[in-house]
Amino acid sequence: MSHPPFVAHDPKHVDPEQEHPHRAALTSVPDLRFEYGFLKSVRPFFRLRSEKGKGKEKEADDVTDPGNALEIQWQDVAWVTTRDQVLSPLLQGALWAIAGHFLTPFYGQARSFIPSPPEGGIAKWLRGWVQTFGMGTSNVNRPQSYTRP
Repeated sequence: MSHPPFVAHDPKHVDPEQEHPHRAALTSVPDLRFEYGFLKSVRPFFRLRSEKGKGKEKEADDVTDPGNALEIQWQDVAWVTTRDQVLSPLLQGALWAIAGHFLTPFYGQARSFIPSPPEGGIAKWLRGWVQTFGMGTSNVNRPQSYTRP
C-alpha cells in the first residue's frame, strides 16, 4: 500500500510550499556582444516603405513583398559606424593611456609600502635540489671566467 506524498492532517505538511518556497527565477545574462548593440543603434535608420498607391507612402510590414522599398539613411549609418568603431575605441584607449601614465608613480609608491613575501619553502627546496646537480646559480663551484692578460 503506497502513501500519499504528504498527510493532510499532519500540521507540518499542511502547506508544503511554505516549507520549500520556489526560488526566484534567475534573470538571463545580457548579450554584450558588439554586433547586437550596433544593429540596435543602426535600426532606426532603416525604413521599409510601401510603394503601392504611389500617392501615399506608408510604413510597410512585409519585407518579402516586391512592392516595398527599403530606405536607408546612409549619412546616419556612417556616423554611427564611425562613432562606434573608430571614435569610441580611440577615446577609450587614450583615457586608459592617460590614466596609466598618471597612476604609475602612485603604484610604485604603494608597492614600496607593501613588503614582499619571503621565498616559499617549495621554491627554496627546489633551488637547493637543482644546485646539487650543478645546474643552479651557486657561487661555490662557479668556474672562473677567462680574462685576457
